[in-house]
Amino acid sequence: MPALISAAAAAAAADPRQAKLPLCSAGELRKRVAGGEFLVIIDGLVCKLNGFIDKHPGGPLSIMHMVGRDATDETRSMHPPGVFADIMPRWAVARFSAGEKAAAQVSYVEDLQLPYSAPRSTLADGSGHVQPPSASSASLDYAAIQRDYRELDAKLRRDGMYRCNYAAYAAEAARYVALFAIAVGLILLGPPTAWTYLLAGISTALLWQQLAFFAHDLGHNELTGRREFDMVLGICVADVLGGLSVGWWKKNHNTHHIVTNDVDNDPDIQHLPFLAVSTRFFESRFSTYYRRTMAFDAAARFFVAVQDKLYYLIMCFARYNLYFLSWSYLLLSDFAPYRRLEIACIAVFFVWFGCLLSYIPTWPYLFLYLFVSHSISAVLHIQITLSHFAMSTESPDPVHECFAARQIRTTMDVICPPHFDWFHGGLQFQIEHHLFPRLPRHNLRSVQPLVKALCRKHSMEFMEFSFIDGNIYTLRWLGEVASRVKLHNCRDPQPKQLAPSS
Repeated sequence: MPALISAAAAAAAADPRQAKLPLCSAGELRKRVAGGEFLVIIDGLVCKLNGFIDKHPGGPLSIMHMVGRDATDETRSMHPPGVFADIMPRWAVARFSAGEKAAAQVSYVEDLQLPYSAPRSTLADGSGHVQPPSASSASLDYAAIQRDYRELDAKLRRDGMYRCNYAAYAAEAARYVALFAIAVGLILLGPPTAWTYLLAGISTALLWQQLAFFAHDLGHNELTGRREFDMVLGICVADVLGGLSVGWWKKNHNTHHIVTNDVDNDPDIQHLPFLAVSTRFFESRFSTYYRRTMAFDAAARFFVAVQDKLYYLIMCFARYNLYFLSWSYLLLSDFAPYRRLEIACIAVFFVWFGCLLSYIPTWPYLFLYLFVSHSISAVLHIQITLSHFAMSTESPDPVHECFAARQIRTTMDVICPPHFDWFHGGLQFQIEHHLFPRLPRHNLRSVQPLVKALCRKHSMEFMEFSFIDGNIYTLRWLGEVASRVKLHNCRDPQPKQLAPSS
């Protein structure tokens, strides 16, 4: 934080407009936030985002979860440099002065019950899913971690690691075309046998898996760095060929990056009644993303009690849920900036996909193709959940825990040989991706040794497993949570309520 204040002071000296801004203390910040102002600290400046929050390309919640907090690292990691140089100063209303005692804080509102963002889950009121001893709050110097993380990010920028490898994407595109051609060719030209539709279903599932990786990269502007171009390209490719909304994914995923693995705030771990990754869900928590209470009712108790046994079966049906979520977003969401384009592109998907299905001669073969293509898509959902389901959901110190420490605590890497990187599509380097979300996927392997060195220097546990061992680790944790259902008091608990703090 001292580095931020000095940086802000330097910026103020260079920009007379910033030099004239009043100082804002931590106490004043809290009062103004409680009064309804969306104030976020970015590079030492207090930015009031009430007029911008509904226009934010990543959705309003990714801003709301940073209100009353220092969002410098989150903002820098998720946005191109121009946000700092041009856009961010437009919203500055004050220069932040934390004071000596609060100089190392990143949050000033953890005791406030804000209606749009729950306080971060802590070990003190936790579920038993504790932080590894080597990464306890007493042993981590968050200010030093933050400083070294920023130095590493600056090094990656100097070394050109943020430049996209277009040759690698040419190979990716060739793979998409090949998988699409195989699936369509088998259905249109192949003999009407079970093997034909089985292989076509596998090719389709792999195509959808690979398209998800591509859409993910474009959603983070990793291809060209131009937000509008990358987003429209992602919609025109992934919505048309996959039938799922990239806009829904971006809104969901940006929130996930900001509040990773937080029970009340992160939609990526909110899967009741079928799955619970923490016993905190037994308390019928309120989801700030879905704006409803996640009831731990009789159905939830039944499914969660056997979730480790049903995990793979549930993953087989996950794609159907994504269709539902995509259409719910496009038809009902207040925030859908590409609504018309996405509806048109998904309509194109159903037209061409429906025509393709009409060439399958019998109902059993049609069912076989649909079942295989959608069930094998479970591989993608396993890859996604593997990165976070068994990781910590409680912060040892949400007031001081910096962005880098939080991402490392909540995320897991998957070990795989370089020649198999295509299968994981960058998801095997989730720690690196969460630290540097805009870093092109094909550069993540080169960055991993630098991140491991950062972890060793600060005694942070770098979690990585092979794909098989990662599955075992995740299943064991799901089984641990499941075993506690029997110990849970079956009286209906009072849901955690969120209300504006006075």
